[in-house]
Amino acid sequence: MPNLSPADLRDTDMWGATPFDQLLCRIQFHQYRYQGQFTPPAEGTSIAYPAFDGVIDWYGASVDPLHHVLIANTSYIPFTMQIMKSEEAIQKGLMKKWAGWGSGQAYPKPKEFAVGPQYGTPWAAIVKPWLGVLDAPCNAPPWGKLYAIDLVSKKIIWERPAGTTRDMNIFGTHTNVPLPTGIFMMGGNVITQSGLIFTGATADDYLRAFDEASGKELWRARLPAGGQATPMTYEGGGREAIRGDCRGRSWRSWHPVGGIP
Repeated sequence: MPNLSPADLRDTDMWGATPFDQLLCRIQFHQYRYQGQFTPPAEGTSIAYPAFDGVIDWYGASVDPLHHVLIANTSYIPFTMQIMKSEEAIQKGLMKKWAGWGSGQAYPKPKEFAVGPQYGTPWAAIVKPWLGVLDAPCNAPPWGKLYAIDLVSKKIIWERPAGTTRDMNIFGTHTNVPLPTGIFMMGGNVITQSGLIFTGATADDYLRAFDEASGKELWRARLPAGGQATPMTYEGGGREAIRGDCRGRSWRSWHPVGGIP
């Protein structure tokens, strides 16, 4: 099968929304620990690429058993893992002292993306996406791609960026030019017998339909919140429904079996 893992990062691969952003990422690349894929964490800050939520995470991939095609959502954003002493993490308010099982006091509201207290050891792990000053990833786009793989020839049929920079703008703002960079995905896709691929996994909060044969984006609709989960499909009354969950709020889209309305 094709290997969808990215090539190891080089300092010349560093990217930024501005030249200053790019320079800072390049400086950090030389400051952090990085030994290629599967760099083991150690005291200090290490780079993880592919990251903890990439290339393909818990949601797996979809298979079309009729045409023997596999469709995969992939993400390509590096992460950093900072290993620090537990006492330092407690002093910084990143974690609380162990208070016993069921106490409800072990985990504070994190000040970072994710904190692993590692209770029982003298260490804590702080994990987050590796972003520049303007909150753009330190590697060049595309940051999210859709792949179609022929399961007979074991070759990639097509690949294309999926998602835009909308909802992922600098400083956490949500109004910007939706650049077609591809974006981080958390969730899978579903394939219908009519040859459509539906996914709502992209971080820009859209439900999209792609043509299975070509990878072309055929349709998209704005979601009320992030659809970072794998949708499901079912038929009723001659129509096919696509249903999923938006961070606790459900959404549903109907289309006639055989095409987009």
